[in-house]
Amino acid sequence: MSEITQEDRDKLYRFIESNMTIYDDDIEFIDSTNIFTSGFVSSIFAMRLLNFLESEFSITVPDEDIVIPNFSSVNNMCEMVSRLKMTEAHA
Repeated sequence: MSEITQEDRDKLYRFIESNMTIYDDDIEFIDSTNIFTSGFVSSIFAMRLLNFLESEFSITVPDEDIVIPNFSSVNNMCEMVSRLKMTEAHA
């Protein structure tokens, strides 16, 4: 699979952190943190996130992959991006 680099992961973190609606130092933001249920971002942010992922990683997210679980955590987003990059590389 086309792995996401640490640099790419850091870009994703910075994008999310710059768009957080709340930031509480007592809440740990790690790869598996659900950014929606934790209240870090709003559901409206999901469209901005989709745009960021597509432009930053040169992918197209098909309609069937535009579901909250794919965007809920850094881990899930990285897995989806890796899968789509691999699929597009073989197209």
